[in-house]
Amino acid sequence: MKNKLSIFYFLLTFGLFNSLFSQEGNNALKANEFLTMHYYTFEGNMNQEKIEEFEKLLLKIEFVSQAKVKYKSEKNMGQIVLVVKEKSISEEGDKSFSPTSIKQAILKNGLAPMEYTTGKYIQ
Repeated sequence: MKNKLSIFYFLLTFGLFNSLFSQEGNNALKANEFLTMHYYTFEGNMNQEKIEEFEKLLLKIEFVSQAKVKYKSEKNMGQIVLVVKEKSISEEGDKSFSPTSIKQAILKNGLAPMEYTTGKYIQ
């Protein structure tokens, strides 16, 4: 039952944030760019001030165009939802988004990283 509830929570959160992000219009893309969704769950204690600071930190990660942190204080668990603007790699030396930067941000904030997933950005 707990597993089903976790899956339901994840799908509900996925749908909600996908809907919220698709309504924001600051994602003008060039021909070789595309958007992806990145999700990372974590455990640890947070308050509203720490959540806001954490979102600001996540927005400083290269290629991240939007960041939201969803947190359930009664479970001490949360989920990071990022919209990442990536480029098609066409030349040697082209940079790409690294999910390890999310994990590093989680660890820097004294939180424990859990599951990482990606998805399509749906407008």
